[in-house]
Amino acid sequence: MLKASFVRTIGERDRIYVARSDGSEVNWAFPTYGDALPHDLIHLVVEAAFGLAQGFWGRVDAGADPGAIMADANRRGGSNKFAGFGTAMSELQLAEALANPGWLVGEPPTASLHERIIAACRESGLAAPDTLSAERIDQVRVVLKLLSSKWRRLSPKGTLHLAFDSQNTSRTFDGLSKEEAVQQ
Repeated sequence: MLKASFVRTIGERDRIYVARSDGSEVNWAFPTYGDALPHDLIHLVVEAAFGLAQGFWGRVDAGADPGAIMADANRRGGSNKFAGFGTAMSELQLAEALANPGWLVGEPPTASLHERIIAACRESGLAAPDTLSAERIDQVRVVLKLLSSKWRRLSPKGTLHLAFDSQNTSRTFDGLSKEEAVQQ
């Protein structure tokens, strides 16, 4: 099982440290979002909730180095700039559609989040996940609110430790749904 440590340091770039299932490690920095959850943390939650084994986190567990891939993408540019993530990109694109509807921005109604996800999937030429439902959206929002509260309390510095099992994403989400599973 992959273990990810999201480190918040007020006034500096935030970092993610990962121990992959095979024991190898990788880390990368990202611009801080302040009190808002890191985008990659949202990815972990939605990929677990909607059963994406080969989204962003499944690829990291399989050996992808997001820091190196992003540096290469910034140098390369163009439509194929994220080639470092692999060739079959549909699940990664689906992960982006699920991570980007604005889960906690202005407390959007469940129906609005559902519509935004469906629209993003359509725009990407992807089918929405079979697990997409009002109930699942509400469950995801509860987990994200809990994590957001914990993230805000990490001041001036602190860490959230999460796990991701690409072989059993539902087990990951079940664990995230229990407050005691989210360690600081």
